[in-house]
Amino acid sequence: MKRITLFCLAAALCVSARPSLQVDRERVESGKTFGLQLVFPLAELPENRSDLQMETANGFTLMGIDSTDQVIRPSMEDMFNSFFGGGNRGGYKARVYTFKLKAPKKTGRLSVGQIYLTIDGQKRNLTGDVPISVQRAYTDDALAVSLTPSKKTIYEGEQFSVTLGFHTFEHFEGGLQATDMNTGDDFIVHRSDLANMKFEPVEGGRREMQASAKFAWLSPTKSGNLQIPPFKFKYTKRGEPKVVEEKKQMGGMSFHAQSIRQESVETETQTPSINITVKPLPTEGKPANFSGMVGSYTFNADFDRTNLKVGEAMTLTINIKGDGLPGSITDPKLPDFGEFRSVPPENEINKKVVGNKVVTTKNIRVFLYPKKKGEFTIPEITYSWFNPSKKVYETAKAGPWNVVVEKGDASAEAIFQAPVAQGPAAVQKQEIESLGSDIRFIHKVRDTANNTAPYKSIVYWVIFAAAIPFYLIVTFAVRSRRKHNSDAALVRKGKANKMLKARFANAREALKKGDAKALYAALENGLIDYLSDKTNLEFKGMTRPQMKEELAKLGIKAETIDAIDNWLEKCAFARFAPVNPTKDEQQKMLEDVEKLCEGLKV
Repeated sequence: MKRITLFCLAAALCVSARPSLQVDRERVESGKTFGLQLVFPLAELPENRSDLQMETANGFTLMGIDSTDQVIRPSMEDMFNSFFGGGNRGGYKARVYTFKLKAPKKTGRLSVGQIYLTIDGQKRNLTGDVPISVQRAYTDDALAVSLTPSKKTIYEGEQFSVTLGFHTFEHFEGGLQATDMNTGDDFIVHRSDLANMKFEPVEGGRREMQASAKFAWLSPTKSGNLQIPPFKFKYTKRGEPKVVEEKKQMGGMSFHAQSIRQESVETETQTPSINITVKPLPTEGKPANFSGMVGSYTFNADFDRTNLKVGEAMTLTINIKGDGLPGSITDPKLPDFGEFRSVPPENEINKKVVGNKVVTTKNIRVFLYPKKKGEFTIPEITYSWFNPSKKVYETAKAGPWNVVVEKGDASAEAIFQAPVAQGPAAVQKQEIESLGSDIRFIHKVRDTANNTAPYKSIVYWVIFAAAIPFYLIVTFAVRSRRKHNSDAALVRKGKANKMLKARFANAREALKKGDAKALYAALENGLIDYLSDKTNLEFKGMTRPQMKEELAKLGIKAETIDAIDNWLEKCAFARFAPVNPTKDEQQKMLEDVEKLCEGLKV
């Protein structure tokens, strides 16, 4: 039993025996009962005294007080003092007061409270604060997991973050693995990489560790009362001590012995579910061309030139940047470019964690070719969003632009549709005159049996007939190629398999280096990018239900859609959970995703 020497006593201390406090067990566990014993020598008990009283603190609960008289055998320290000081070596009589207490749920070194005794009508403090080390019960979880949102009330489409926290206790043994980290179907999510999460000792906690990091940034896709489901984990902890009876043989005799064992137990824990209140966007002041974005945004648009010739191109560059939906920004409404021809615009989307938010940037390039010369006005372009911090709609404008087009060297029709054919340089007039002075005399060809006109030969007509389908085939191929190159969707689909091989090459390189996080990131991004290339749809930024709905519209089988969804979820777990799968598991994941992509028909 643990003994705690009193700091101060109302009564005088004797030479051979000292009043002391002791706990009736080696380990005080949170939420459990225990006994705190005050051992008071009978010789030192005041006569004019009342019953002992205890005032508890820090969540300790007093269940009752018992007392009994006992003979206290001296400790080694007392025996040593008695040997040299002449004290009582045979022990002494004492009254043992037992305070039955219930420990709080909080762990650490805590003060139980103070013990008082009233002597001659005066209340005297016998102990001062009594510190006790409270430890986590073996029956309790050895791991506490929390998920904390940065906001609980937001607007539809507004971005917020959730922080994932871990707290391990003394009986935690490891084996931490995420079994479910799904944020639900009502949010667009950008997840963080938890590979660098570090566990640090808890101040005042006995062999306790803690770690926390931002797990994800989310934006709700609808209004109402939404819920983030619990995150689930499994791990291994040290079980409750158990007394085991053993029968032993020694020298032909058998006897029973007891031992205390603690076995490892695999268990599960989870975070509480989180309720998020999502408010709809206000209708008052809502612009007609509202983009749907919610957050703080900037918008810029401009042409690289406004003076050009027919046949030349000018480029409209649009930049939109904001902290709304992670990885997704809607396009602005473009004006009617009636006097210009355009090709499919080029889009580039990037997202990056800046401060405490995910900032998404979208760059759009539109190429315009004037149809004719003249002066034209391109109307202004506007972009509107809702700013939740200011609770107002904001609008940015660019333009209008005055464009001056001069006559070019070739018609706009010829330059836009097909390049000028390359061939021998045209013969100039001066060259013809010089050739004329150098023309040799024409000699009369002697008549021979074979001197017949070419068109009278069967070979001539065979070659002529064969040239017609050859010309049609070449013409069709050239036009198909031009049409294919002008169709961004077809070009993207044609390069899908090539790009997939490059992404899987990155995955194999990560597997070779043993970088599990990079491997699963390559697999997840590779699968999503492959689907986007094959369908010309941007699946990044979509929720899982939206992705499944779009794939179903394309005629993909339900079992294939479920397989895609399951693999994306597995990749997300392996990528963002603070655990590392084995190399065999990583190899199996890579092979399965490759087979899934090879068999995917879009």
